[in-house]
Amino acid sequence: MSEQTFPSTVTIDVTRPVLPGRERPIALVSLGSTEPNGLVIWGSEAMRELRRELSAIDTSQVEAVVVTGNEKSFGAGANLKEIRAAQFDGGSEDYVGSGHEAFGVLAEMPVPTFSLITGVALGGGLELALHTDYRLATSGKAPMGLPECRLGFFPGWGGVYLLPHLVGAEAALNIIVTDSMRGRNLKPAKAAEIGLVDAVLDAAPGTDEWETAWQRWVVEALEGKHEPRRAVDDEQTWQAAVDKAAAKAHAAWHGAAPGPVAAIDLVGCARTDTRQANGAAAVQLFSSIVQSDAARASLYAFELVSARSKQAANVPDATVRPIKKAAVIGAGLMAGQLASLLAQGARVPVVMTDLDDERLATGVQRTRDRFTAQAEKGRMSVEQAEQLGSLISGAESPQDLADADFVIEAVFEELEVKRQVFAQWEPVVSEDAILATNTSSLSITAMGRDLKHPERLVGFHVFNPVEVTPLLEIVAGEKTDDSTLATAFDLAAKLRRIAVRVEDAPSFVVNRVLTRMFDVIGRAMDDGGDPETVDHALDPMGLPMTPLQLLDFVGPAVLVHITHTMNDAYPDRFTLSPWLDAVADAGLKSTLPARGETSETYLSEGANEALERTRRESGVTARSGDGAEGELLTRVQDALADEIGHMLDEGVVATARDIDLCMILGANYPFHLGGITPYLDRTGAAERVRGSRFDAAEQ
Repeated sequence: MSEQTFPSTVTIDVTRPVLPGRERPIALVSLGSTEPNGLVIWGSEAMRELRRELSAIDTSQVEAVVVTGNEKSFGAGANLKEIRAAQFDGGSEDYVGSGHEAFGVLAEMPVPTFSLITGVALGGGLELALHTDYRLATSGKAPMGLPECRLGFFPGWGGVYLLPHLVGAEAALNIIVTDSMRGRNLKPAKAAEIGLVDAVLDAAPGTDEWETAWQRWVVEALEGKHEPRRAVDDEQTWQAAVDKAAAKAHAAWHGAAPGPVAAIDLVGCARTDTRQANGAAAVQLFSSIVQSDAARASLYAFELVSARSKQAANVPDATVRPIKKAAVIGAGLMAGQLASLLAQGARVPVVMTDLDDERLATGVQRTRDRFTAQAEKGRMSVEQAEQLGSLISGAESPQDLADADFVIEAVFEELEVKRQVFAQWEPVVSEDAILATNTSSLSITAMGRDLKHPERLVGFHVFNPVEVTPLLEIVAGEKTDDSTLATAFDLAAKLRRIAVRVEDAPSFVVNRVLTRMFDVIGRAMDDGGDPETVDHALDPMGLPMTPLQLLDFVGPAVLVHITHTMNDAYPDRFTLSPWLDAVADAGLKSTLPARGETSETYLSEGANEALERTRRESGVTARSGDGAEGELLTRVQDALADEIGHMLDEGVVATARDIDLCMILGANYPFHLGGITPYLDRTGAAERVRGSRFDAAEQ
C-alpha cells in the first residue's frame, strides 16, 4: 500500500446481553464512527480491528452474533481516499484482502448471525450484512446498494458471490450493475420484497421500540421460527441471467467500463465457486480494474460531484437577498416544470402568467397535477401535494407579480422575444427583484441591454427533464452583480441543484460542447457517410445515447437553433448542416425509427428523404459502411478538445473541472469518462490539439 496512512474511523464495541426469555447471551457487535454523528466507513485498518474483535468472540459462550450500526449508518462503504491511493501505487491487494478476511470470520461463525441495518448500507456496508445469516432493516428511507461499478470497479468484498446466492443471479446483477451504473439504490421495502433483507421493522434505531422489535425477531429466529433465505436458481436460469447482463453491458458501454464486465464474470463463476475461491479471484481482478483509466476517471468524477454537491465553487461573497415569492413568465411545459421546482424546493408561492388566459389556466392546473401525480406514485403524501399545489397560482393582473423577488422567463428561445418580456415586466416588479432567464444559448448581456437595472439579470439555465437533471448553469452577464449571483447560487441549493458559474458566452457549457460534437457528426452525414456507421462511431466512449438518439431526445429544431447561434458566433468551428436544417424545416421530431421499428436505411423515412435530397443538391454520393468509425471518433475527440480549450481560454468557466461537472450532470456523461477532459487526456486528443493535457483530475 501507499506510504500514506489511513487510521480507522470505525469504533467497535462488543457486549454480551441476554435477550428476553433466553438464558445464554449473544455477542452484540456495535459499529460506530470516531466522528460525531459520522458514517461507518471501512478502511484496511478498521477491517483489521474488526477481524480481531470477531475472532476474539468465544462462540461457545454465546448463542448468536448480532452486528448493528449507529443511528446514521450500518456501513457507508469503503474509504475511497485509500482506494484512490491504491490507484496510484498499485497496492490494493492487502486492502481488498483485509475485507474478505474480516467478513469471512463472521461468515464462518458456528452460531446464527444477524445484521441490524440501522441506516445507510452501501458498498462494503451492505457486503458486511450479506455475510450474516439474517438481515433486519429499519423502515426509514436509508439507501441500500452496491455502487462500486459506477465508481469504476466492482463490489470487492464478496457481494458478487453472496448476493446472487441470496436473491438470485438476475436480481443480483440488477443491483450490482444496472442500478449501480444508473446511480440508483434500494429502499428497505424493496430490499425486503426481493429477499435482500428478512424483515423491515417499523421502528427507529435508538428507540425502545427498535430494541424491542429486533430482540423479539432474533429470539424468534433462535426458536426456529425464521429460516435463512437462499436463492434456488438452477444452472440454466443463472447462466441466462449472466448472459443477459453481459449483452446489456456490451450494448451500453462497449468495453469502456471494465468494472461491470468484471462483476458479471465473477457472478457467472459464483454458482459453482466456493466463497473463498471467488473471493481470491475478486482480490486479483480488483487490483487490475481499480488501476484502469476508467476507474481513475470514475473515482475522480464521483469525488468532483460529491464535493460540488456540498459546496459550489466560485460563489461571490456578497449579500444573499431573501426570496419570499417567485414568478414564472409563461405557462408552457418548461414554465410548469420551473414553477413546480420553485414551489417544492424553495417552498414559496409561485405565480404564473401568460398572454393567453386559457393557456395560463391549463398551465397552472398541469403544474398542480404534477404534485398529485407524485403523491400517487408514493413520492410524497397527499397532504404535501395539496400544500405544494396551493403555492401555484395564475396572475389575474400584472400587480400579482409586483411583490415577486425572483422572476424567471420561460418563453420562446428568441432574443427579441425575451427582451420584450423583460421590458414589459421590469417596471412592474420591485427594483431589487432578480430577473432570470432560462435561455439555453442566448446572450445574457444582450438580453439586458435596455434594462434599467441589468445588474440584476442572471442566466438560470435548468436542464430538461427538470425533475431528474441536477445541473444548473448560473450565467453572469457583463453587468450582473455579485449579490444577484450569490442569491442565484443560494436558490439553486434550496432547489437541490448543483450550480456551476458560467460567464456569458454562446450556449454556455453543455450545449456548446454537445453542439461541437454534433458538428462533426453532421458533417459526416452531409459528406456521404453511412448513417449507421456515423451514429455508432462514438460507441467506444460508452455514452448513454448515440448521437442521433440524443438528437431525437433534444429535438432537431432545438439543436438547429443552437447550431445557428454557434455558427453566428464561431463560423470557423461551427458549420450549418444542410441535412439537419432540412430535418428541422420539415418539422420532423426524430431522425431514427420509433422504438421497436426498423428501417432499411437506418434513418426514419422522413430523415432519409431529407438526407437523400440535400446530398443530391450538394452533389454528394453516399458511401456504404467503410470502417471509418475510428477516424470519425478521432475527429470528435479532437473537436471536443479544441472547443473545451477555447472555452477555458475565453474564461467561460474557471477550470476544466467545471466542464467535467457540467457534462456529467447536464449531459449524463458517464463517470468512466471522468466527465470528458480525463478521456480527452488519455486518448491523446488534448495533446494533439492543444499541445498539453487538461489534467483536471490532478487539480
